[in-house]
Amino acid sequence: MSFVRFARQLLIASLISSAAAAAHAQDRLAETLTPEPRPYPYAILDIQPGAEAMDAASMFGERMMLILVPEQVALRVENGEGRAFALTFDQKLVTQGVGLHTRMGRDPYAEINATLATDVMGRRVLQIRRTIREPNENLPEPAALIAQLEERYGPPSKRDGSSATWAWGEDGFIPDLDGQPLYEITTVSQFGLRKTIQYRPCSTGFSADAEYRFRQHRETPIMPGCTALFTVGVSGGAQLSTVSFSLTDFDLIRQHVAEVDRQILEALTTDAPVAPADMDL
Repeated sequence: MSFVRFARQLLIASLISSAAAAAHAQDRLAETLTPEPRPYPYAILDIQPGAEAMDAASMFGERMMLILVPEQVALRVENGEGRAFALTFDQKLVTQGVGLHTRMGRDPYAEINATLATDVMGRRVLQIRRTIREPNENLPEPAALIAQLEERYGPPSKRDGSSATWAWGEDGFIPDLDGQPLYEITTVSQFGLRKTIQYRPCSTGFSADAEYRFRQHRETPIMPGCTALFTVGVSGGAQLSTVSFSLTDFDLIRQHVAEVDRQILEALTTDAPVAPADMDL
């Protein structure tokens, strides 16, 4: 059996196990979103956000000889009347055998970490992170690596030492990340307080987290004006160096968060009668 086929079968088994566990839960999310082809050229090992989890796992397994396994999380939201929405879903694809001990150690390793959408978006990829730690003689010099990426994607939006960032906004590629004009956005807190924030698209100041967390009121927007960020960084040492890649699609994240929020709130505000429990009283 080939490595890729084995990785695919392992992922299928894990996903089936997840689905079986979810079958005992009361709640579901309906698939309502299908990502359109992404407008930017950036990819990690030829995979872009919006790809299906199985396709991503197979490609990463083939290119890096890694096995990716799902990482599950449990979500429970309860309203003031005691009605609850409970869900278990695969939040990430993580590299089997790589954990905190590996990252904190001094041995070479490689990993892929892909954050997934829920069933609302067919469990598709939202964010990809790739890390490689190898002896220096096995890795290109930082300048050579960035030159290779420039040959593929053009000059970066920002260059900072041994790191570079390519940013894609609502109007396309952002050639100068720090030279953009300032924009303003007004936020309203759950108590009705208004606050005006100045920002440059795809710059810091807003959450870049792709993992879903329920919020009944979302005061701060998710990277307004920014479609995607692709970054590469090299951290060098005397013997080993670490190369990291990150590709995050904020357009997909915003769509995903809005729809999951909507479906959960709709489920919690329904007037449908609640079936009595069968607890031994």
